[in-house]
Amino acid sequence: MEKERGALLKSVEAFVKVLLAEKLPANMYFHNFEHTLLVVEGVKMIGKQSNVSENDLQLLTLAAFLHDVGYTCQYLGHEQASVEIAQKFLLENGCSEKDIEIVSKLIIATRYPQLPQNSLEKIICDADFYHFSLPDYISFAARLKREWEEILQLMHNDREWDAINLDMLAEHTYFTDFGKKILQKKKMLNIEKLIQRFT
Repeated sequence: MEKERGALLKSVEAFVKVLLAEKLPANMYFHNFEHTLLVVEGVKMIGKQSNVSENDLQLLTLAAFLHDVGYTCQYLGHEQASVEIAQKFLLENGCSEKDIEIVSKLIIATRYPQLPQNSLEKIICDADFYHFSLPDYISFAARLKREWEEILQLMHNDREWDAINLDMLAEHTYFTDFGKKILQKKKMLNIEKLIQRFT
């Protein structure tokens, strides 16, 4: 079983890497393979800290790899497109209907505003905003600003963008115990950095 698990995760990583390289628009400066890998890193870290089973960790990792592949089809409402691509991939790779349903729900759970219904959905939601807690958060925010400008034609000056990010981080709450205890403290450092930019 371990070999099968490892082989499936290698397959999904390769599949997503190629799909995004070939079909993701060039102006996806934030929602790209780097972000996908960060969410994968997040689910593994939070999943282990939350003592989930190996099977649940695999489902979380599959969902993390596949949660944004829908951006290759559309920007708004990409989650549903991600589910359709994920279901096809998982079916072709021998996953059970039950597992495919769980992965599908995990992907949908990342839709903003996040409303996770169970412990696994809480984990992937926190992993999707794992970057809020990272030291280089400001650079991730700058990439998202550029992405929104080019794709959604949403224009903000730097001060407006800092205010939007400050509101987002201040209103956001992590759902898992690890998120509340560890990631929240690190996120507060980024809130402080943003506040300092207004002084």
